[in-house]
Amino acid sequence: MRTRTLKTVILDDDPGIVRLVKTILKGAFGDQLELYDFVDVHEAQKWISSNCCDLLISDIDMPDINGMDMLVFAKQRNAWTQVVFLTGHSNWVHVASAIENGASDFLLKPINRDELCDIVQQHIERSARWKMALFPKQAASASN
Repeated sequence: MRTRTLKTVILDDDPGIVRLVKTILKGAFGDQLELYDFVDVHEAQKWISSNCCDLLISDIDMPDINGMDMLVFAKQRNAWTQVVFLTGHSNWVHVASAIENGASDFLLKPINRDELCDIVQQHIERSARWKMALFPKQAASASN
């Protein structure tokens, strides 16, 4: 079954991380993802406010507005948004708070290409299952 492209926001205050994640995802998933990348959290919020964000891949530790704030912001606009955090250091407080607020997953920096691709593939598959469950007639016609 062909599913629609997932609008994916990549957010990190380090432009090198943003370029790396975008390059990996573009190479691995091609047209399965629509990629939107930001190094400025305010620009990312502005985009999310006026668009549907299916997947947010965000640094957790950023100046001004952190990843946890972005998770809450994105979920308030679209409860279906899946959030994956990137972090250079993780602790149980971050993990517990992220899970309580609806985060899907964590990736430790430096980013492992295979782990990133596995997580994104899981989100693509989850989106397809949700589509089948919510819109079975559309899903059936798309697979013919």
